[in-house]
Amino acid sequence: MTQAETPSSSPPVAPDQIPTLTRDMALAQVPQAVHVALDARVAEKQALMALSSDLLENLRPEIERLTADLVQRTLQSVWDKRARTFDGFEA
Repeated sequence: MTQAETPSSSPPVAPDQIPTLTRDMALAQVPQAVHVALDARVAEKQALMALSSDLLENLRPEIERLTADLVQRTLQSVWDKRARTFDGFEA
């Protein structure tokens, strides 16, 4: 469901019927539907952050392997260039 959509069980709400939340508003004045929607958003965010953590943890061995490979290839390249520089010198 996107922000513009409304649940199928609820009638559409006109923009002028949506309450403006302020810091001065008492918690009891906030409509129950808004509480439910905000709780759902918090739960959605927590689920997404948990998924992010799980993905990173599962990818950690592969990231470490790729990093080690990149460092090794980079240092090998540096060494090869350095060796070519010294090939022209006679001892």
